[in-house]
Amino acid sequence: MNNVLAVDIGGTQFRVGLFDDQGRRLVIWEGATSRGGGREWMLKQLLEQCATLRKQSDYPVKACGISFGGPVDFSQQKVSSVHTPGWAGFPLSAWVRENLGVPCLLDNDANAGALGEFRFGAGRGTQSLVYITLSTGVGSGLILDGKVYRGRDSLAGEIGHLPLAPSGTVCSCGAVGCLETVCSGSAIARTAQEWAARRPEAVTRMLELSGSPESITAKIVVEAASEGDLAADSIIREAARWLARALLTLIRVVNPDKIVLGGGVAQAGKVLLDPIHETLQALGSPSISYSTEIVIAELGSHSPLYGAVALALESA
Repeated sequence: MNNVLAVDIGGTQFRVGLFDDQGRRLVIWEGATSRGGGREWMLKQLLEQCATLRKQSDYPVKACGISFGGPVDFSQQKVSSVHTPGWAGFPLSAWVRENLGVPCLLDNDANAGALGEFRFGAGRGTQSLVYITLSTGVGSGLILDGKVYRGRDSLAGEIGHLPLAPSGTVCSCGAVGCLETVCSGSAIARTAQEWAARRPEAVTRMLELSGSPESITAKIVVEAASEGDLAADSIIREAARWLARALLTLIRVVNPDKIVLGGGVAQAGKVLLDPIHETLQALGSPSISYSTEIVIAELGSHSPLYGAVALALESA
């Protein structure tokens, strides 16, 4: 029997876990990501935390899998993210092999999230799914015929950058009108902050929860909407309507068994799902029916980490 290491590197948090060869969690460690620390800080953390977990392992650790919160060149096993200083072009898998002495597979967090839900979560028993992470941005991973589909340039699944919205907001990618600008956590927070600046009397509950307009986050909007706050519910519904348009496009083009919604915004549950289904019904065609299910991720914020487990088991 052997164990594996799994790593999830995110913009705000990172996780390192020890799992057995069946994908069962043994130990998970979580910490806050230092944005100012850059690559060298993170590599130092990985060395320390992986060493600690290996000492706790009753069996040999045979491999490592990594989910990275940003673009990854899977074929080269390098981080290609230019959003995070110091990471562009970095051969992270090779670094792990050299420093930890075990084989390693690396992928971006959306693909890892898809793989995690497919193997261990809401996608068990399916042959195809689309995993969408609704967080600071919007990303997605595709599982087709039981395998991650990455595309020619490792760009498959960039649903967040579909040009769907007639919006003047510039996306993080530099384009205008991307889906991410209207239904991401950042977009939801921005809309709520704009409401607070124009009509503070309409967002009283959100201001109570946040303390100030600029402190309103998507999490606070979701919390207020779950309590029945009308303004927060309206903001979530508008984001859900845009997301539903993208989901219908995915259903028509890919027709997966399931679409799994993960990330912080998805924790809204029915508050998000209900308006999605209402919009899908309104946009749907009676002559083009489908059976694709839309569900919330079973693994919650750990979907990418479990995807890293699957990568580790593959590399082992």
